[in-house]
Amino acid sequence: MRRGFKTQSEKISHSVRQNLGLTALDKIDPTLFLRSLGFLVWEPADVPGIDPNHLAQLTVRDPDSWSGVTIREQGVTAIIINSAHPKTRQANTLIHEWAHIELRHKPNRVDRSQAGLLLLSDYPPDFEEEADWLAGAVLLPRDGLVHFKGRGLDHSDIAEHYGVSLELTNWRLRMTGVERQLYARKKYYT
Repeated sequence: MRRGFKTQSEKISHSVRQNLGLTALDKIDPTLFLRSLGFLVWEPADVPGIDPNHLAQLTVRDPDSWSGVTIREQGVTAIIINSAHPKTRQANTLIHEWAHIELRHKPNRVDRSQAGLLLLSDYPPDFEEEADWLAGAVLLPRDGLVHFKGRGLDHSDIAEHYGVSLELTNWRLRMTGVERQLYARKKYYT
């Protein structure tokens, strides 16, 4: 990850939340956020003209093969979310897809659907890592984690408060060093 990116992500998170009238302690609604930017948020069934066989493949037969995809066509951006996934995972996927756009990531490969829609996918690993980090920062800001962990909330309570998965919460707490920071502070003052 490029130098300074983690700090930049926290600043972007703060700016996003400030623009929405939210603090680091508030839950962000990814769908409302994206719609406020003019993006469409669709489930597979919302895609105009989707073949019923393709819909069944995406949502019934093989729902674990994908999480989300961004379509950009004629100035319109739509993020299609896997409706078979839990809402907590969908939240992360939506913000992850937005992060690629916000960071102006260019995919390795650009595919078109049979209907001619532009599907963006297959980003380089470093872009995926940046999108993961920024999505985590927007959904679980470090200042909010410090606040809630400092007040004794456990990981599952924090995940529920922010509407994200326990896995994402565990990852953010581990990767940001919040628990180490609080442990060191507690040890210093006792």
